[in-house]
Amino acid sequence: MENLKPADLVETITDDYLAYSMAIIVGRAIPSITDGMKPSQRRILTAMKWLGLSPDNRYMKSARVEGEVMGKLHPHGSAYGTMVTLAAPWNNNLPLIDGQGNWGSSVDSAASSRYTECKLTTFTWDVLLDDTDIWLTRDNYDGTLQEPIELNVKVPTVLLNGQEGIGVGYATKIPSHNLRDICDSIINNTPLNPDFSTGCDIVSDTGLTQYRITGSGPIRCRAKVSTGLIEKTGRTKERGTLTFTNLPPQTNPEKIGQQIKDALDKGQLANITEVTDESDRSGDRVVVVTKPGSDIKQIEKQLYAFTDLDSKFSARTLVIEGTRPLELNTTELINKWKTWRLGVLERKFQHERNSKEFRLEIVTGLIKAIDKLDLVIKVIRASASPKEALIELVTNRTLKFTIDQAKAILDMKLRSLTSLDADELQTEKEKLNVRLVELTALIENYVERKGHMLLEIKTIGDWYGEARRSTIIDIPEGITKQNEPGKTRTISAPKPRYVKLDFDKGIITQEKNPRGCFIINNTDKIITVTQDAKIKKLPANFKGPVADGYMSILLGQKESCVIESSYLVVFKLEESLKAMVVSGQDLCKTTSKGKSLLAPGSEIVYFGQDNYEVHFKSGRKKPVTLTLQTKPGRPGGKGIKIAALTDIGSGG
Repeated sequence: MENLKPADLVETITDDYLAYSMAIIVGRAIPSITDGMKPSQRRILTAMKWLGLSPDNRYMKSARVEGEVMGKLHPHGSAYGTMVTLAAPWNNNLPLIDGQGNWGSSVDSAASSRYTECKLTTFTWDVLLDDTDIWLTRDNYDGTLQEPIELNVKVPTVLLNGQEGIGVGYATKIPSHNLRDICDSIINNTPLNPDFSTGCDIVSDTGLTQYRITGSGPIRCRAKVSTGLIEKTGRTKERGTLTFTNLPPQTNPEKIGQQIKDALDKGQLANITEVTDESDRSGDRVVVVTKPGSDIKQIEKQLYAFTDLDSKFSARTLVIEGTRPLELNTTELINKWKTWRLGVLERKFQHERNSKEFRLEIVTGLIKAIDKLDLVIKVIRASASPKEALIELVTNRTLKFTIDQAKAILDMKLRSLTSLDADELQTEKEKLNVRLVELTALIENYVERKGHMLLEIKTIGDWYGEARRSTIIDIPEGITKQNEPGKTRTISAPKPRYVKLDFDKGIITQEKNPRGCFIINNTDKIITVTQDAKIKKLPANFKGPVADGYMSILLGQKESCVIESSYLVVFKLEESLKAMVVSGQDLCKTTSKGKSLLAPGSEIVYFGQDNYEVHFKSGRKKPVTLTLQTKPGRPGGKGIKIAALTDIGSGG
């Protein structure tokens, strides 16, 4: 009890809460202005570097990397969620992790870490994780390893893929930017606009201007739209379609579909008959089908007004400089980053100069040793121990080697020492002197060092940069863009695809010309039925085998044709021959994963749009002809019995 001291409760709570707040802000939630990383992200990339997961190396199980990160650097919980964020192509302009397996989508989560694999991208390996020799480090959480305080990144990564985080009293939401734009802004001091990975349009309005000036502001984003027509077929009238792609960030087709349903229920939208999610690996895609005779432009305007097809990204560029949170615009952030990067380059060149100077000292000593080789050998042989030989090489009046030169000579085998080539060493010495002059200029001359940085930035932009995805558009506030008086807006039809099916092998291919193919629009789907009676609805760009084992296809046609037709199915079940007619509409109510056409235990005999004749063994019975007037059924049904299997001859 003697060691107890009185304390002010309010002061203690205030100090503890402040310490906790700063730990969350600096250590978890807000990225650094220097390398653009939160500690968890930095630790993941560092662990992958230590594991040697270079771009030309093999993939490694994500669970192994996750364990490495938590065991050595980040014991606060699973690192896999952060790994998914760094690897997601729909979430990053340039993913920092190259993922293999199911890493999810804008709607679905990634598979468990035991099912996915990863390694570093070339961009990460070359631009973010270089110069490891001059990393500033500190003890890891248990003091057994050194971890980097910051990575010596060559571009302001904090702007590249964007960042989000919430701390105590602070929050950041940095939009992503195009790498080439970032490099151009650094070199030419040009203004910087966001560039979202989804490729949505960005509206040039007061919100975007506010973001450029302050670093914070509502950035208005809009999905791209194209219109089309579903042609009249049979009793179905011509209908218009609105196809939305390149959705705004942080939304997805599932959310848009629910918003459209809610707006229809509330009476905010009308004249919409169908909303289809046609997303695939190429990106998110929502197709809205309107009623015949509807004003498609008015519906487009309403969809933008009542759903997140037109939404705002609330940007706030908050970063950590040292231990201090700062809110900056992109110009201020880039200027501070350039100052930091020039300091890193000075430290890098100083480290290289020290290394080159040491090597020059050794090379000079080796040249001297070759010139006086007999004396060097004599001194070494006359010495009773390596320590005595070191002293003799340093103190000998004729030789006068430095300590480092003497150590280098003693570390060499006699055979290696006698085989040294004086000309090669002299050439190396000349190259070292040239490089030392260059390094001295880069260290001592600010203009030289800045020129090196700008050239490096330009090279990175040229090598890794891609064209902008988002387009800056001008549009009146609150409404969709209208045509100017007297001008007609032209809507280009989507380019058709030429699809060829090998019915025997069950393979779909995409061709460049229409010979032997059927033509399908990007908005349509391919309906297939395979020999094992599995129905699938595949996207227009599908190619490859429809089923495992290259199973033959009984039906392969675009949805718009299938939906208007009827199909006769004959199959064996429970020692009987059965039949039913399935409508094309029912066949089209499936997914890409597929569902069964027949009841469990069935074996398909015939599928098609022609009549089918069944022959009997008994001479008293006549053949039965099954037609499209046979009793209707639905996928998974048991149909109607035609005959027992024992009554059917070879013709059935």
